Amino acid sequence: GLVLTVLTKLVKKTDNVFLSFLQHFCGVWFVFSGIVKAIDPIGTAYKMEDYFAAFENTFAGLQNSFSGLAPLFPTLSEYSAGFSIFMIVLEITLGVMLILGYSRRLTAWLFMLIVLFFTFLTGFTYLTGYVPMEANFFDFAKWGPYVDTQMRVTDCGCFGDFIKLDPKISFFKDLGLLIPAFIFLFRSKNMHQLFTARGRNILTALTAVVTLLFCWQYTYRDLPMVDFRPFYEGANIRDRKALEEEARSNIEIIGWVMENTKTGAVETAMIPLERYAELTAKYPKDAGWKVKDQIKTEPSIEKDGKRIPITETKVSAFDIESENGPLTEDILNEKGYSLMIMAYKFYGEKTTQTVVVPDTTWAYDTLRVNADSMRIERRVAEVGTKKVKQEIYLASAGYGDIFRSKINPLAAAATEAGWKVYAVNTYQDSEVAEMFRKNI
Repeated sequence: GLVLTVLTKLVKKTDNVFLSFLQHFCGVWFVFSGIVKAIDPIGTAYKMEDYFAAFENTFAGLQNSFSGLAPLFPTLSEYSAGFSIFMIVLEITLGVMLILGYSRRLTAWLFMLIVLFFTFLTGFTYLTGYVPMEANFFDFAKWGPYVDTQMRVTDCGCFGDFIKLDPKISFFKDLGLLIPAFIFLFRSKNMHQLFTARGRNILTALTAVVTLLFCWQYTYRDLPMVDFRPFYEGANIRDRKALEEEARSNIEIIGWVMENTKTGAVETAMIPLERYAELTAKYPKDAGWKVKDQIKTEPSIEKDGKRIPITETKVSAFDIESENGPLTEDILNEKGYSLMIMAYKFYGEKTTQTVVVPDTTWAYDTLRVNADSMRIERRVAEVGTKKVKQEIYLASAGYGDIFRSKINPLAAAATEAGWKVYAVNTYQDSEVAEMFRKNI
């Protein structure tokens, strides 16, 4: 931002050097933030799904008319990839608009609105650290001490998976960006403008189109240019999962957050688990004290006599089960090649159709074996058919065609080559998965 300000001063007279610096600083900030997300738009889409899930749970827990908003968020989550692309294109294009001074009033308003939006998201994320897991965000009377593990979204996603900022830092960063946002809004006429109006129009439009095509390519047609997520190509998932499990097993309870149900008082006691008797003596249950939360160490491993913190990733949540039991260890310890088909969601619908099934009529004959005993035998009296209604799952035409024309031949070739093939989905209903398999 400073370099661009100096260059702007050299090639064009500016009315306000400080305002010019703010334009370049915020513009470069937005362009950089957008680029690191554009490298992997799906990562940003996943982060949006986290936010949608958090908002769904928050509104679902309300006891008023706003609870009706809860079903909206799963619907929005279905279009998270589209929202991701839109936000990235807007962020990068807006950054270029700030640097160029394109349509100053419009740019100032767009910058203000998007910063307010980001401030709302990061503020929600940070403030949920004060909300116990059993409480709703809007139950302000139940808010307590800040505990980072209570946050409904663990990081803001401001810089994708490239840089993970603490939500508190992200929130105050966005509060800081509100200062230039207000300055731009009230001093938009003094903002510098580079090149001619035609040049600014061309550069802004070109930025939007190129960014859109780039994001589309790395969302729907190709892997990320640089994969910052834990399941990147070449990652050893088995070793990483074992490392995170070891680190999690080393977590120690070093303190407690105590709440008095009679007085409402909340106190922190830094007493480790092995001295729990001291805790119960200091905070007796009959006096109204109860454990509100635990204070724990971070996940870590010990190496060369030192504690090394280990960041928990989505690898820890990698868990595959079939109706016959867990498969995770089998997959991770498979010595040969294996192919995993991720059908995260089935695109289609359940429907009812009438089918013809065999219908057998049985007759029962009573046979005398001897004077004292008899035997009943069953025989087929008639074989026919009958019509019954059956619930089936029909894949959407385009989705089913992808499996039939591309995925199924690939799976068949892998099986023939001796590979193990797994099709993984998020449905707990095995009947739906089986119907989908038969349908494709």
